[in-house]
Amino acid sequence: MSYNIIFAQGTATVAVPAGEKIAVQAYSPASVFQEVGFPNFPEANDLLSVVENTTFVSSAFTNATNVIIQAGASGAYYAVGVAPTISNNGNWQPQDAPANIADGASMIATAADVLTGIVTATPTTTRSIQLPLATNLDLATEFAIGDSFDFSVITLAAFALTITVNTGVTIVGSAATAATSGASARFRLRKTAAATFIVYRIS
Repeated sequence: MSYNIIFAQGTATVAVPAGEKIAVQAYSPASVFQEVGFPNFPEANDLLSVVENTTFVSSAFTNATNVIIQAGASGAYYAVGVAPTISNNGNWQPQDAPANIADGASMIATAADVLTGIVTATPTTTRSIQLPLATNLDLATEFAIGDSFDFSVITLAAFALTITVNTGVTIVGSAATAATSGASARFRLRKTAAATFIVYRIS
C-alpha cells in the first residue's frame, strides 16, 4: 500500500480533496490538525486527534482542506483517499469491520469492501462475487505501481464463493473457496499500471 512517511519530530501539511479521508498511523504521539479559517481572523488549527500506537482515520471532508501532522519521536505515516489504508507494520495492524456481501444472483464487492481486508458472504448456493473496476480501485486508494494489498474471502455456508474480475483486473490461480462453511481464500491485489491490477491467489 502506498503511504507517506514523516520522520521523527517532523511536520507535514497534507492537501485532502473534498470527499476523501486521511489515515495517520504513529507509535509515539502525533498530533493531527485541520486548518480552519474565518473571515477577518488569522488562520487557526483545529485538533482532530492525537495518534499513539494506533491508526486514526478521519471522516470524509465535505470541502478540500489542509491537514497538518506533527510527528513525535517515532515519526508517522499517512495516506489519503476514499478508503485510505496503511499496512506497513508487522506486529499489529488496524482492521475495519469485514464487508458482508448479501446473498443473491448478483453479488458485487466495492473497492471499500475489498479494502476492509475481509469479505464474507452466506451463500444459499454456489455464488460468484465480482470485484470492483480497476478505475474504482484507483479512485479509492493511492496505490503506486508495484503496490499490493492482501484480502480474504470467507464463505459462511457450505457453498463455494468464487471471485470474478472486472474491467482492468485479471486473476492468477484459483478464484474459489472450498464448499465448506468457514472456508477461506487469500488473495493479493497488485497494481501493475494505471487502472490495471492483477489478483493472485496466495493461499
